[in-house]
Amino acid sequence: MTTKEFREEKINSKTIYQGKILTLNVDNIRMPNGKEAIREVILHNGGVTIIAQPSPDKVVLVKQFRYSVGKTFWEVPAGRLNVDEVPLHAAKRELKEETGYISNTWEHLGIVYPLPGYSTEVLYFFKATDLTDDEQELDPDENIEVKVFDLKQVWQMIKDGEIRDGKTIAAISLVMF
Repeated sequence: MTTKEFREEKINSKTIYQGKILTLNVDNIRMPNGKEAIREVILHNGGVTIIAQPSPDKVVLVKQFRYSVGKTFWEVPAGRLNVDEVPLHAAKRELKEETGYISNTWEHLGIVYPLPGYSTEVLYFFKATDLTDDEQELDPDENIEVKVFDLKQVWQMIKDGEIRDGKTIAAISLVMF
């Protein structure tokens, strides 16, 4: 049996937009069969996602408005990685900033590529336990409400379509099963 080749080769790339959190490139590529095609790629530093649990049956969610879709969501705390930042460092920073909680126990649960069809973004998932409540340190552009939920209630909210954020669904799945 022959193994099929899947790797595509970049011929050239043009940056269309470079912003604060992402860069958009249009790449000309050569497919394994020799044909050329175009790939639009969003370059992103990646991020961290935190499942903060004050107790095994509870989880901390944050409520915030997401401008791009014009909706308010309950989500697990999360945030962007700075260039060359260690993911655990970012997770600790984001948990404190968004929720005010500090965790004494961290567990890395894995990574997820949320949009591999067109983005380099990778999310690092962490479980934070042994929490101490402190003050939020929100960024100037953040408006966040924090609430502790029963884990089973959050799973029901996902099943009922009340929670539609992909990273939150993935995160809760990691601690439910």
